Amino acid sequence: MAFDEHKCMIDSYKLLTGKETYHQMLEHREDVYVVFNPSIPIIPMEDDVYDNVRQYFEDIEDYEKCAEIHWAKCKAKNS
Repeated sequence: MAFDEHKCMIDSYKLLTGKETYHQMLEHREDVYVVFNPSIPIIPMEDDVYDNVRQYFEDIEDYEKCAEIHWAKCKAKNS
């Protein structure tokens, strides 16, 4: 099976925005691909995973997901 970048970014987006947990994803399917290790807490900073995933969605002009990722990062910074 070939690597599916879009699926990887969608899974990453869902985790970053809290739409699904990693364990919930694994309940539905065998393979979950993300651009970060979900077992390690993410520390929001410049050019982090939030920014990389947001940039992907900006590149494909999915601005709704860009906004959601932006707000998830803001929420994470204030936690």
